[in-house]
Amino acid sequence: MKTRTRHVTAAALLGAALLLVPTADAAPKKASARTAQSATKKSKAAKVTEARRVAVLASGPHADAASDVLEAELNRRPARYEVVPESAVRAAASRRGVDPTQPAGAAAVASELGLSAVLVADTATVGKKQQVRITVRNGRDGKALASPAAAKPATAKLVPVAVKRQWTALERGLQKSRAPEAAPVAPTPPTPVEPEPVKPATPIAETPPPAKAPEPKTPDPEPIRKPVAAAPRKEDKAPEKQDDAVSTQQESRSAPLVEGALGLKLLGRSLRYKDDVFGVLRPYTLGKDVAGVALPGAPQFSGDVTVYPLAPFQKGALARLGLTGSIDQSFGLKSTGSTGAVSYPTTAREWQAGLRYVMPFGQAQRYGFEVTGTYGMNTFRIDAVDGERPLDLPNVEYKTAGLGLGLRATLSEKFDFNFRLGYQHPLDSGELSSDAWFPRMSAGAVTGSATLAYRLNRILDVRLKADLRRYFFKFNPEPGDPYVAGGAVDQYPGLSLQVGFRY
Repeated sequence: MKTRTRHVTAAALLGAALLLVPTADAAPKKASARTAQSATKKSKAAKVTEARRVAVLASGPHADAASDVLEAELNRRPARYEVVPESAVRAAASRRGVDPTQPAGAAAVASELGLSAVLVADTATVGKKQQVRITVRNGRDGKALASPAAAKPATAKLVPVAVKRQWTALERGLQKSRAPEAAPVAPTPPTPVEPEPVKPATPIAETPPPAKAPEPKTPDPEPIRKPVAAAPRKEDKAPEKQDDAVSTQQESRSAPLVEGALGLKLLGRSLRYKDDVFGVLRPYTLGKDVAGVALPGAPQFSGDVTVYPLAPFQKGALARLGLTGSIDQSFGLKSTGSTGAVSYPTTAREWQAGLRYVMPFGQAQRYGFEVTGTYGMNTFRIDAVDGERPLDLPNVEYKTAGLGLGLRATLSEKFDFNFRLGYQHPLDSGELSSDAWFPRMSAGAVTGSATLAYRLNRILDVRLKADLRRYFFKFNPEPGDPYVAGGAVDQYPGLSLQVGFRY
């Protein structure tokens, strides 16, 4: 009986042990599973909160406005994005000799700076459409992750509106962007450690007596260190250099196909002789005479046009070479004879044709230098009435060849200014250089104009223009000539109100 009782007790203890073992094993497994899940959640949260390094590259006439609003949108989300200065991107692109707005160039720059994405904003004018096109390029391979339809603002003030409309699509692309993978670093082989040589033991007989312990010394007081102010950190400013291809493309896009103006002009004329020996030469004034100068008052139709035929096909300097022409034609003009009793129909006309070349310069091509070569004719003719006309007033017809220089400038969002100055060489002067008047004369002419334009929209503007043409003569008379005088000045002031166009 005692033996059976022992066997039963042992069996009961063995069963209880078998039941407890699985429970003890299960507890650590549950704990480890919970630990793994929490670690996974923490790693995902770390990935979500990790900010992407993003750079903004803007070009075109409204580049500053586009860059400001894009960087503002990124800075509003500091947990998602870290903005890299545009100057750093331009400097990296210059060192590598790439275009950061293209896929290969964007990937190369992103690899050097660790960028996840590059936001490329183009505000240039394409044809007759002024637009804002924004592209998100992936930092890993430079591919376009988002490129919404281009918006069409009229002024820089509408650029922020256009950017905000596209921001939802742009942010989707930014969330897909990835930074370039870091290159694997080869492991450094361990440096072998040479064993230190074993020194032979010193014999007991030669062992020196133990040295006395040195007396403790009072430690020197530590010198007082004054805090040194940290030097202000200077940000690396790299010169912003645009790639030649980008600048050439912007230049070609901004080159117009045609530009010109039409409007009404008021004309004046004053012909004055110098050193009239016999006092028989009659001066002429068209308009109100103020101190020997005629004020503009005679109506004329005025128009000019310049066509750039190679602009649609060229992206370089030839896109700025244009064919130019202008005409001023009077209507309803009359002149009176010496007695003032008869009015004679009068024609005042000027036309010019030639070549013009414009060289833009300055930030966003706000300025331009002009060179113009022309051939033209300026006619002032008094027609006869009943077969008679005033014989004391010569009809002039100046045929000229000249060269002019000009400067155009964009003063603001609405105002443009243009100034031109030139020299005209008279090849013929009509009756004034004939044998009946002054056959041995020499002549020259200068021209000048100033124009202020107010832009109504991208194509049309309103212009106020003041101009002057001044011919000067030296007659070189000899005894026996019908008229004897030292010279003359024939000048034509004008004031125009025109509607301009640029397409």
